[in-house]
Amino acid sequence: MTMTEDTPPNDDGLNKIPTLNTIVEGLISDASDLVKDLSWSVKTYFFYGLIMILFGIQGLAYNMDILAERLYIPAIIAAVMIFAGVAQILNFIRLRKKYARLFQVQQDLTKA
Repeated sequence: MTMTEDTPPNDDGLNKIPTLNTIVEGLISDASDLVKDLSWSVKTYFFYGLIMILFGIQGLAYNMDILAERLYIPAIIAAVMIFAGVAQILNFIRLRKKYARLFQVQQDLTKA
C-alpha cells in the first residue's frame, strides 16, 4: 500500500474555499482603492529619493570648509545619502514599469 491509499481525502482544502472566496470578493470590491494606494506608494519612492539626493547635496555644500581640512566623514555621509536617493528613484522607475498596465487600466476605468 502506498501512502496516498492509506490517508483519507483532505477536507482541509474544501474548508478553505469559502474563506478564500471572501478574501477574493474583498479584493475585487476594494480593487480601485488598492490600485490608488499602490500608485501613491510608488510615487513616494521618487519623492523620498529626491529628498535624499537634496540632503546629500546640502550636506556637501554645508561642510565644504570641513572637507578642505581633509575630514572626509561628511563627504562619505553625503555620498551615501545621494546613493540611497538614486537607489530610491531607480526603484520608483522599476515599480512604475512593473505596474504600468495596472495603473493604465485604473485610469481608463476612472475616465469611463
